[in-house]
Amino acid sequence: MRITDIRVTRYGGDVEGTYIGEILIVHVHTDREITGIGFSSAPKGMGRMFVDVIRTILAEAVIGEDPRLHADLWEKMFRVIPRRGGEGFVRLCMSAIDFALWDIKGKLIDAPVSTLFGGHRPLIPTYANCAHHLAPDALARRAAEYVASGHRALKIRGSLTHVSIAEATARVCAVREAIGPDVKLMVDVNGTWDVDTAIQQLKAWEPHDVYWLEEPVAPEDFQGYQRVKANAGRTYIVGGEQNAGLAEFRALIDHANIDMIQPNAALTGGITDWLRIHAYATARGVPVSPWNLQMIHLHVAAGLPNVKWVEYFMPDNALLGIQTRLFSGPTIREQVTPEGMFLTAPEGPGLGLALDAELAEQTLIAD
Repeated sequence: MRITDIRVTRYGGDVEGTYIGEILIVHVHTDREITGIGFSSAPKGMGRMFVDVIRTILAEAVIGEDPRLHADLWEKMFRVIPRRGGEGFVRLCMSAIDFALWDIKGKLIDAPVSTLFGGHRPLIPTYANCAHHLAPDALARRAAEYVASGHRALKIRGSLTHVSIAEATARVCAVREAIGPDVKLMVDVNGTWDVDTAIQQLKAWEPHDVYWLEEPVAPEDFQGYQRVKANAGRTYIVGGEQNAGLAEFRALIDHANIDMIQPNAALTGGITDWLRIHAYATARGVPVSPWNLQMIHLHVAAGLPNVKWVEYFMPDNALLGIQTRLFSGPTIREQVTPEGMFLTAPEGPGLGLALDAELAEQTLIAD
């Protein structure tokens, strides 16, 4: 079996007057009439650069190769640009191809990609992303609506890029009062605080029983993570949303001693590299809770035991932009239990990715 061609299509721009981001859809064609589909999101203004890297550099490294050899092909892509050129945004480009390779492997056996990981659980635990940019009272009402619909864990945002410390505290107070004492409340500050701020806010928020503080300091500040963790009290310290590669996650686990890691399969270069991080965390007894990208992370959560949650973005959440709306598959199916909101495991072959035809036509970016 061989890869015969790799094609990239770009979508994005304005929909109904709102910029919805940019996404690249990659089709990996083979000589067996099986085509794998992958994708990557590009920051504003970088979509064309992503396309060029995939078409002119990464594709040349893997066309003619066996798509089933995902580990070999990942190394080829990572090493094709000398002197650590596979780092940075190139990992995002690699992930689109890597996703497509796993999609091919699932389609070959007519089973979900989750099956390839060797395990199965029918229901995937979730926490709700409730990081809406709303005033504290309005955010509290939205959080209470989520709880009423079955969620037993949810996350709000308190990063300095969006709110002051005082406003973040007001959000925590209002949301905790609205959801009651038995629902887990997480707070994400997106790496925007320094160590002292994180330690002081952890103390100030003790009465509100914050379950976890996410990315309290910059992603590269492993020493800072360690100091925050040592002063965290009952609150878990989690992170890794902005980190990539096993070396960085090894530092978060072994040096910073954080309680849970949050690797993203797109940011780290695909499912192939994500599995290395998961394996290391599992060996060290550290739970994994991947952020965003629920279409992919549903598969790893269904097939692997050491995935505590997937982050669930409901249709009312605008944070994912075009990712939320461009894909019509895989189908997201909820199931509420006394323990909270679960998503059912994927059932179709491969990753199950499918585009909304109308929106794809509307947002296609011509080369």
